[in-house]
Amino acid sequence: MMTKKITWRDWLPDWKSLGKIVFYVALLYVLQVFVILPFMTYVIDSDFLSPRGAFEPVSGDAKQGAQLQCSNYFRQEMTTERVEFPLGGTKVWGMGDGRFLVKARAIVTDDAELAHKINYACYVKFEGGDAFEAGNWTLRGLDWRDANTTE
Repeated sequence: MMTKKITWRDWLPDWKSLGKIVFYVALLYVLQVFVILPFMTYVIDSDFLSPRGAFEPVSGDAKQGAQLQCSNYFRQEMTTERVEFPLGGTKVWGMGDGRFLVKARAIVTDDAELAHKINYACYVKFEGGDAFEAGNWTLRGLDWRDANTTE
């Protein structure tokens, strides 16, 4: 009885299967380099993974700049020209990465000369530069409620 001698060619798959394996490995490489890696870079560079520190009260130019910009944004949203911002009662919190949350109060006088106290909250992002220049701030959110209304 004669046994067949095993050579290295016996361990290789047929050419068709070998071609499929090479194709799929190349496809995985291309997907990783041109799809997965750019997507991961995009996610890392976005605000999604930025440090989300605790809300911390802020002071100084950042507080005054955030207050000023939020009051300007609020004034633009109101349909009347008579909007007053009483002193005190404004709170500004820093959320890290140049983001600020402002809680304040305004007095809006309507056309019938009725004054309404309105509480508002504003979410802004400081892009850098001079804290008092409007172009350096981006409005991310603004909401208000009549102070006399309870829900």
